[in-house]
Amino acid sequence: MNKMFGFNLISNKMERIFWLLMVFLMTINLSCKKGCAVKMTVVRDCTGTYLRKDGKDYQVCNLEKVTLFNDGQDVIVNYKMLKKCHGSANDMFVCLMFHENEGWIDVTEIE
Repeated sequence: MNKMFGFNLISNKMERIFWLLMVFLMTINLSCKKGCAVKMTVVRDCTGTYLRKDGKDYQVCNLEKVTLFNDGQDVIVNYKMLKKCHGSANDMFVCLMFHENEGWIDVTEIE
């Protein structure tokens, strides 16, 4: 009876669309696990080096990745959020000024 009115045909098309959509979404999700490239701005002061995105600053843990870039320069960055920094920023002497930030990041790629 369902085949007679075309319900089975519609059901198969909907199922195919659903699975294609799921594969597409999973591909996007997996491709950004390592970090999607985002545009950020380098910010430097006596407290350290930061990358700013949408008005929020993220403190750079591995300073060697950003040494070639100037304060205020826009860069394209892949990064990972860190709970604690074990990189070169730990050894840096900083002033006693407070710089509000969203936490530590590890820069994986920058250009």
